[in-house]
Amino acid sequence: MGTLNLQTLVSGTAQALMEASASDYYQRVFKTLGRQLLIYADTHETDGFSMDFGLQFLEDHYHMSEKVAAKKWPVIYSRCINFISDYQRTGHIVLCFGVTKKVYTIPEGFQESMGEYLDYRKKIGISDKTIQLSLLYLERFFDFLAGEEIHSPGSITIQHVRRFLKYIGTMEKSSICANMRAVRYYLKYCYENSHMANELFSKIPNVYYNRQSRLPSSYTSDEVNTLLKSVDQGNPCGRRDYAIILLIARLGLRSSDVAGLRLSDIDWEKERLHVIQKKTGNPLELPLLEDVGEAIIRYLKTARPKTESDHVFIRQKPPYTGFQPGCVGALVCRYLQISGIPTTGRKRGSHILRHSLASRLLEHEIPLPVISEILGHTSTQTTMTYLRINIAELKKCALEVTV
Repeated sequence: MGTLNLQTLVSGTAQALMEASASDYYQRVFKTLGRQLLIYADTHETDGFSMDFGLQFLEDHYHMSEKVAAKKWPVIYSRCINFISDYQRTGHIVLCFGVTKKVYTIPEGFQESMGEYLDYRKKIGISDKTIQLSLLYLERFFDFLAGEEIHSPGSITIQHVRRFLKYIGTMEKSSICANMRAVRYYLKYCYENSHMANELFSKIPNVYYNRQSRLPSSYTSDEVNTLLKSVDQGNPCGRRDYAIILLIARLGLRSSDVAGLRLSDIDWEKERLHVIQKKTGNPLELPLLEDVGEAIIRYLKTARPKTESDHVFIRQKPPYTGFQPGCVGALVCRYLQISGIPTTGRKRGSHILRHSLASRLLEHEIPLPVISEILGHTSTQTTMTYLRINIAELKKCALEVTV
C-alpha cells in the first residue's frame, strides 16, 4: 500500500472509515482535514505521504505545538493522520475505540524478542489490557526505527531512543511518559535476554509525570443544566443524546457502560440499573432516577429506530448498531461547544461529567464510600482524587497564619 499517491490514500482512508462504522463526526472531520492536507501537499509540490509529512502539516496548518502546550489540541486531528498511516501500511483501519482489537504489526527483525517479551509479561501477571497498550507504544517505536533503517534490537543505540523521544515530543506528557516506559522495559528485557549487547535501560531519559499534580476538571450544577438545555429534543438524535448525557450526569456512568447498556440491564419494575462495568468487570447497581427513566422511555418510544440490536442506544443511520465509547465522548464534547459553556483549561469529554457528579456529591457531604459505590470504584483511594476539586472542603483544612 505504501506506493499509493496522497489523493488515493485520502480517498481510500475515507472509504475505510465508513466501512469501519466510524461516527458521522469522525467522517466529517476527516473529510475536512483530508481536503486541507491535499491543498497543503499541492503547495509543497508533493504527492506522497509519510508520518513526518503529516505531523508537519498539523504543525503548519493547525499550530499543533502551541495548542498542545496550551492543552487545547483536538486529538482527532492526530488520529486522522494516524488513520492515513494505518491505511497506507495495511489497507484498512481498526478504530482505536472499536470492539475489535487492533492487530499490531511487528517487524520481522523484532518478532522473536517481542514474542518472548510478551510471554514474559503474561507470565508475571500483566493484564491483557496493559499488554495491548504496550503493543501500541512499541509499534510506534518500531515504525520510527524503520525510518532510521534499524531492523533489529541489537542495532538500537541511545541516540535512536533520544531521537524517538524528540519525535513524540508534541504528545501529551502522560502519553510521552507511557511510550518511553514501554520502550525502557522492552530494551531492558532485550539486554537481559541477549537480544542486544549494550545496556540502554539506565541511560534512557526517564520522563516524569505525576497524574495527581493536575486538578481534575469539573462543571457546576448550573453548567451541567445548561449543557442539558442545549440539546434539541425536537428530533430523534436530540432525544437520544439527551438521554445519554442525562444518564452520565445523574448516575456517573462511564462512556463504555453507556455504550454497552442493554435493554435487559434496566429493571423497570424495581427502577434499577444492573450493569457489568466494562473497565473493572464488576457488577454495578444504581437507582433509575425518575428524570433519567423518563428520558430513556421517551427515546425508546419515539426516537429509537427499529432494530434487532438489544443495545439501548444505537446509531440513527444504517447500520443500526450499538454506540462505541469514543462516540459517546465526542457527543458530550460537541454539546459542550454548542452550549457556550467556557471550557478553557477544562476537559470536554464524557468523563468530565463523572468528575462533576462527584464534586456535587462531596458538596452535599455524601460519605466517600457511598460516592465510591455510585461511581463503581473498586477502592476509595480512587475516589479520593475527587476530593481535590472540592475547594470548599479544602478551605476547612487551611491553617490560620499568626501575625
